[in-house]
Amino acid sequence: MNTAESNATAPIKKDDTHSLLNWVLLISCAVIWGFSYFLIKHSLDGFEPMEVAGIRMFSGGIVLLPFLYQAFKKIPKEKYFWVFVCSMVGSGIPIYLYPLAETHISSSVTGIINSLTPLFTFLIGILFYRLKNNYLKLGGVLLGLVGAVCLIVFSPNVSFAGDLLFFLVALSVPIMYGYSSNVLKKHLQGLPSLPLTSLMYFMLLIPASIYLYKIGIYTKITHDEKALHALPYGVLLGVFGTAVAMSLFNILIQRTQIMFAASVTYLMPIVAVFIGFVDHERIAWYHLLGLSLILVGVVIINKVKDTKD
Repeated sequence: MNTAESNATAPIKKDDTHSLLNWVLLISCAVIWGFSYFLIKHSLDGFEPMEVAGIRMFSGGIVLLPFLYQAFKKIPKEKYFWVFVCSMVGSGIPIYLYPLAETHISSSVTGIINSLTPLFTFLIGILFYRLKNNYLKLGGVLLGLVGAVCLIVFSPNVSFAGDLLFFLVALSVPIMYGYSSNVLKKHLQGLPSLPLTSLMYFMLLIPASIYLYKIGIYTKITHDEKALHALPYGVLLGVFGTAVAMSLFNILIQRTQIMFAASVTYLMPIVAVFIGFVDHERIAWYHLLGLSLILVGVVIINKVKDTKD
């Protein structure tokens, strides 16, 4: 057998398989979270932003309950504090803050702010978690950020008007995401993903249930036809945009570099562009530029290994 034939029939190396799976997980998270904006849009046809956030949290917590028993068995009690931190900082608070911020700033501004997540993940890792300041990786982070901003800034009907206070509210979210990702990587490494995610959202299920009860969500659903029609979108948002996506993200962040996992926010605008293309929207030059910069940036981030000082 010659060399060419030998290479063609050789089994895939374990590292290559792991790398491929990491990309599949990253793209899956990006697709689910990117498509979540479609579900949010239709949920808002019948509910207020804060109500959508409550339904999302409640639905995500309910669907993960079957894995809660395994969580109590497999997750050490001394890890519960960090699980609670991740649940609140990585999901609970941000899900309510973004709808609050968007009452005074545009979704375009929110999209750009959300794209800062990998940068804050990198900075927090350097400042508090002994992540080495690799300038090539930082270059990949900034390149991806520029690409994401291109997709948003040049899009039609973009508005940058808004209130400074609510701009700061939105800015706190990627900071929380960055901190939560570092906590997951540092303190919750090696824990089984589904039980971990189940415990995280069980901690959020109780306050979400109380909130929905207090605002009379059941009465609204049974008496408001628009709310009833919008409910399936809110439930799907919780099941897929919260429970499934976060479970996959927890697997990804344990398998790979923290910056590679955080770059999912760069890929989400690509999903939005694709959905727009399917919906007969035109692909413009800035789409191609932004997509190219994002992909190159993510590849650079993936190639440079995370190291500690």
